[in-house]
Amino acid sequence: MPAVFVTVGIVSVLTLIIGLKLNAFLALIISAILVSVLVGFDSNASMGERMGAVVSSFGSAAAGVGIVIAMAAIIGKCMLDSGAADRIVRTAVDATGEKKASLGLMISGFILAVPVFFDTVFYLLVPLARSLYRRTNQNYLRYLMAIATGGCITHTLVPPTPGPLLVAAILNVDIGMMMIVGAIVAIPSAMIGLLFSIYSDKKTPIPMRPLGANDDKHKPLDESKLPGLFVSLLPVLLPVLLIGAGTLATTLADREDRAAVLTTDIEDFDLLAERFASATQKSPAGRLLASELLSDKQRQRITTPATNDSEEQAVVAAINEALLDPDFYSQEAFADVAMPEITAQLMKTDQVRMKPVDRRRMNRALLDAAYPELIAAQRWDSPMRKTANSLGLWSNPNFALLLAALAAMLTLKIVRSLTWRELNIDVEESLMGGGVIILITAAGGAFGAMLSQTGIGETIQQAFRGQNASGIAILLLAWVVAAVLKVAQGSSTVAMIVGAGMIAAIMGGEAPPFNMVYVATAVGSGSLMGSWMNDSGFWVFAKMGGLTESEALRTWTPLLATLSIGGLVTTIILSQLIPIAG
Repeated sequence: MPAVFVTVGIVSVLTLIIGLKLNAFLALIISAILVSVLVGFDSNASMGERMGAVVSSFGSAAAGVGIVIAMAAIIGKCMLDSGAADRIVRTAVDATGEKKASLGLMISGFILAVPVFFDTVFYLLVPLARSLYRRTNQNYLRYLMAIATGGCITHTLVPPTPGPLLVAAILNVDIGMMMIVGAIVAIPSAMIGLLFSIYSDKKTPIPMRPLGANDDKHKPLDESKLPGLFVSLLPVLLPVLLIGAGTLATTLADREDRAAVLTTDIEDFDLLAERFASATQKSPAGRLLASELLSDKQRQRITTPATNDSEEQAVVAAINEALLDPDFYSQEAFADVAMPEITAQLMKTDQVRMKPVDRRRMNRALLDAAYPELIAAQRWDSPMRKTANSLGLWSNPNFALLLAALAAMLTLKIVRSLTWRELNIDVEESLMGGGVIILITAAGGAFGAMLSQTGIGETIQQAFRGQNASGIAILLLAWVVAAVLKVAQGSSTVAMIVGAGMIAAIMGGEAPPFNMVYVATAVGSGSLMGSWMNDSGFWVFAKMGGLTESEALRTWTPLLATLSIGGLVTTIILSQLIPIAG
């Protein structure tokens, strides 16, 4: 049934938008409700509950993109009207020439999307594409696709972006190795994507359209009246620097892995072995021993007294492995244990996207609370973690883009000599256009969430269960699994996380004849395949770029497919030429 429900959803949204020309927001919401109702019939849930699921998913999606898109709309209009975008473009064209302008945009997206989400990068660079088109009066689609090329490929292949970061953790790939190999795989894929962008622009050129009713209200300024380069770049650089600093600090703090149990944390190894050996299945120790992440040898090691340093380290390593189990907590097993505050907080977050370091922290707190006489409490707040926490507000994308929007607004006010009332009118006009984009993007998120609730993920897992593959076959399987998940539910990050978990289960600990990093890049490449209307990136590209749904399907979707296939081919070639085995 899940496959049938997904098919109904796909047919519904395509028919309403392309066939009946219905507004994208209405089409997505109607299709989301339709799929949700079908799920309700199948699970005997009330229709009110299913409608509530749509509303909740819409709210979650809007919460994730609402402020960011609103601020991006303000930044875009203010940069265009103040001449800031024009100043940046003039400087770049003078340095590289008009023919290489698209290459510059692609490289900018490639670099900026490493510490910053793709959506944010696209919002920040779109004003440059629009200003560049005003200067050259050609190649608008090429400029948009160049930005998308650079931003998308590193978003799925190069940590510390969350998707590839989590894939590396799931497949036990060193983050440094993932960054290096991911970038190496991304470069030729990006060049292929740029060539495809040039081809698409020549075959079906798309003119730049106004994003709002008064998009061209202000007349272009003479070059002498344009703002300086630093002031012009401030709305772009400010959020990138703030978000990047927060991402770097958090990544360094995560690498400390302060939630991991150390040998010095164990008060008495003999008592620990005794306690675990006599544990019942319904006790905290029993839950840890029952973890599917542990081998029989590791269970025996934990329940046998350690007699030397090597054995003590093996005990600690096994405990740390079990603490990564997403099913570690059981209400029955921990009924007599007071729920730690941090565990309660983390349990409310998205468990699929949870980083391994946070999962271990969540479960370690439970273990500490259950056996305070055996295990010392974790020491989480290291100096680096405190630094990362202190940057929490400043590196939050919503706050960082708010500061960037204020900088862009002040630049527009000063350059155009506007009153506060006149500036407010310009801001309101930009927000009206941004509001439509928020509605459509959130509706797309709700539609994707309803497709996920059909159980299509479990169906896909069952379809690939029992598959045996090695060598190039495992790379192809990893790519296919991630691609199918992407088409089914829309999120590249979810496709990467779930796909990596499935491949890890299929391999069952058996090492391929090359480094596991290539399996990770195959998963990342597959997560770009088949992007369409259940993907928020599709709507960001279409609406911020001023394209129709049909135009986005003819440009964005095949562009990402090109990047996906390019990444797979590059991964296969590198795995054979430079296996980095062992």
